[in-house]
Amino acid sequence: MNKKILFLLLIVATAVTLIGCKKDAPLTIWVGTESVEFYQGIIEDYLVAYEDANGEAFPHPIEVKGADTGSAAATYLEDMEAGPDIFTVAHDNLGKLIAGSSSIAPVTDPDLLAQIENDNPETFKNVIKGTVGGQTYTFGVPYIAQALVLYYNTDYIDETEVQTWEGILAAAKEANKQALSLTGTDGFNNSFLLLAENATTGESSLKLYEGGDINENYVSGDDMVSIFKWGQRFFTDANGPKRPTDSGWQIELKDGISISVISGAWHYNAAKSALGSKLGIAKLPTFTITAEDAYGTVEAGTVFQSGTFADAKMFVMKKNSKFQEYLQDIVKYLSSKEIQEKSYEQVQNLPAYKNAAVEFESMTGTSTEAKLASAQIEMFEHGIPQPFGFDNRFNFYFYSKGGPDLILEILENKSGTETGLFTTHEAIKAQLLIIENIWKTGNKE
Repeated sequence: MNKKILFLLLIVATAVTLIGCKKDAPLTIWVGTESVEFYQGIIEDYLVAYEDANGEAFPHPIEVKGADTGSAAATYLEDMEAGPDIFTVAHDNLGKLIAGSSSIAPVTDPDLLAQIENDNPETFKNVIKGTVGGQTYTFGVPYIAQALVLYYNTDYIDETEVQTWEGILAAAKEANKQALSLTGTDGFNNSFLLLAENATTGESSLKLYEGGDINENYVSGDDMVSIFKWGQRFFTDANGPKRPTDSGWQIELKDGISISVISGAWHYNAAKSALGSKLGIAKLPTFTITAEDAYGTVEAGTVFQSGTFADAKMFVMKKNSKFQEYLQDIVKYLSSKEIQEKSYEQVQNLPAYKNAAVEFESMTGTSTEAKLASAQIEMFEHGIPQPFGFDNRFNFYFYSKGGPDLILEILENKSGTETGLFTTHEAIKAQLLIIENIWKTGNKE
C-alpha cells in the first residue's frame, strides 16, 4: 500500500473516531457538589423507568457533575457550547441567563408546567419567569429551597437566649466570646438586618426592585434607620459580631471564639463538624429597638424579626441542546415532589415543594436535620426571594457596586474621629440614601 493511500485511510479513521466520540458525548447535568452522588443514583433510576416505559434503553449516556450553584450561570455563559444540558442555578441568576435572546430554553411541556404550577409556592412561581422578545416564559424549575438560619453552640446559649440577639449578646459577654461570626460581609450573608421586619405586623418599608422595576427601591424609611442604629450598637459592642478572618468561621466556632453563625443548609455539615453534639439550630433571632435607636415613627420597644432571602434553586435547560427532546422529561422527574423528599432524606436539601412540611414524614422529629428544615421553613415566613432575576442589572447593582460595603460602614461606624461617621440618625439616613441610589443607577450619585 503506498504512503498516500495509507495517509488518507488514517485521516478517514481519525474523522470517524472523532465523529463517534462526539456522537457518544453524554447528556450532562450540573447539581451542587454535595448532591452529585445522590442525583447520579436518581438518574440511574430514571434510566430504568425510561426503559420500562418505552421498551428500549435511553439512547444516550447521562453524566451528573458537581458545580458551585452560585457561579454556575457565569461558568455556563463563558462557554455555552461546552456547557451542561441541564444545570442548577439560584433563581436570581435568571436575568443574566435570558439577557438578549436568552441562552436557556423555556419550559413548554404542559405536564411540566402543570407540575410547576401545582407544587410551588406563589413566591417561587413569580421569580422563575422572564420576558424575552416581549413574551413571558417560564424558564426555571424549582427543586430546592434555601433560607438563612442560626447555628449556635448550646454550651453557651440556651433555648431562651437564642430567641433574641440581646440574649445571645448577653451569653457572649458572660463567656467572654464573640456573639456571632460572619461568613461574609456581602449583601447576602450579611442581610439579616436589611431584611428585618416588624415582628408584630410583619411589615417593612424596604423596597427592593419591587415589581421588577429598577426605580422601586427604598431603604431610607424610619424603620430602616432605627434598625441600622440598633445594628451599629450590636456590631460595635466588644462582644458583638466578628468579621470574616483568615481562620474562618468554622474554626472560630470549633475553638469557642464565637458562639453562633448565620448561614444556610450548604454549611450544615461544616457547622456539625465544628460543634458536634453541641450544635443548635434555630430561626434567626429578634431584636428590640431602644430609645437610643428609635427614629421618627418607630417607638422604643418595637421588636423586629431578623430577615432572610428565601430562595429557590432551580433547574434550567441549555438552549439548542442536541438532547432537547429529552430534557424536560428528565427535569420533570428530578424536580418531582417524590425525588425532592428523597433529596431531603439523603442530602438534607430543603424541598421547594410547598406542602413538604406537612406531607413529608422525614421532616418531623428531633434530629438536627429536622431542626434545620424546621428553622428554614420558619424563616420562609420572614423572607423574600432575591428579586434580581428580572433584569441583569439588578444583581450586579445590589451586590457588586458597593452597597454592602456602605452598609458595613454604618454598622462598624469607623472613622478617624472619636464619635464615628454614622453616630447620628441623620448620618445613617444619608448613607442609606446613597445605597438606594446605587440600587437604582449603579452609582453613588
